[in-house]
Amino acid sequence: MKIGEIAKAAGVSTSRIRFYERIGLLRPPLRQANGYRSYPEEAVVTLGLIATAQQAGFSLEELRQLL
Repeated sequence: MKIGEIAKAAGVSTSRIRFYERIGLLRPPLRQANGYRSYPEEAVVTLGLIATAQQAGFSLEELRQLL
């Protein structure tokens, strides 16, 4: 799935996904020949988990350690 598709499915912005990648919450996706990110469908579950955990009060650092 492309980053826009993942963002829409998870209800987050593409910039948030890139940020999560940068800080190590999401594994770097494969890149297609044209340079587009190609995410596995499991990334939607991970993004949902991150959102739920943040609402429960976990910090991004705590989440990074858990993931």
